[in-house]
Amino acid sequence: MENNASLLPIFSRSSRLLVRGEWKTVALRFDDAQREFEVAWKDVYEEFGNRPKETELASRKLIDRQPLALALTLAIARADTVDVFGRFKRYLESVLVSTERLSGYPAVRGIPHVQVGFLYMAASVMALHWEAWDIFEKLLISKIEWYYQSGRAMFSYPFEATYLFHSEAFARRADKIHDFFRERLAQPDVVEITQLTGDNLLDAYTQAQMLMSLRVAQLAEGGEFPRIWADFGRFYGERVTRLIDRAYADPEFCAGLLRPFAEDRNTFFSRLNGRLSFIQSELFRGAPFLYESLSSWEPREARA
Repeated sequence: MENNASLLPIFSRSSRLLVRGEWKTVALRFDDAQREFEVAWKDVYEEFGNRPKETELASRKLIDRQPLALALTLAIARADTVDVFGRFKRYLESVLVSTERLSGYPAVRGIPHVQVGFLYMAASVMALHWEAWDIFEKLLISKIEWYYQSGRAMFSYPFEATYLFHSEAFARRADKIHDFFRERLAQPDVVEITQLTGDNLLDAYTQAQMLMSLRVAQLAEGGEFPRIWADFGRFYGERVTRLIDRAYADPEFCAGLLRPFAEDRNTFFSRLNGRLSFIQSELFRGAPFLYESLSSWEPREARA
């Protein structure tokens, strides 16, 4: 069993393999990650199966017991290769389905769901930070298969999946789950890899959440109405304005950023304020925090 101290070496080896094009070797490592999860979840379930009030601690233990899954996730984002994305997605789906036949407390069954949400956000935040546009596009346009108290499959964008951000393990408190995800991304072993701390981490996390929310607004324009339990509304608009300003000023950066939207720069910016209005009016209704993010945006020259 690998431990947290080996997170950096696993990440480094996997990244080198992906850069050399040896993606099949990395894909096979997800089999090891699957076995690591099964052992870790068995132990955590035995310890916390009758302790539904301690599921936050249990979620932390489950993630800490599995450095391989996190290292592989970060390596995929760093190398920006989509060749392993399908195996990554199947791993997430297998973790989600692992709890479907469990009896007992819903909060306990939700512990592995928190791990999946964390890995998804880790991949998304770091793909944005590293400008890994191939992976970032996949993360925002792909759906995952999951099951909800029935044998029928459901297919959802990860950012809207109930299990990932509205988990019983955190009493359906999306704000607490996002705090937990950020706390995990700020752990020293993760920072050793990402070099992302403090306000820079908050910026990247907030910006990734904003882009997911804008994807929801775009989908709503086409007749889809996915839910999202987003968190960027808890932060002042300056954090997300920085990203929009850069996209407006830098055509190359903008082209990568907009790939999940399949829109050109002019189309995106012509629709931006309408989407921000939609987010403010719909997505945060009833949320347990005040909306403090953008309601509209205009270019710097118009603000001067």
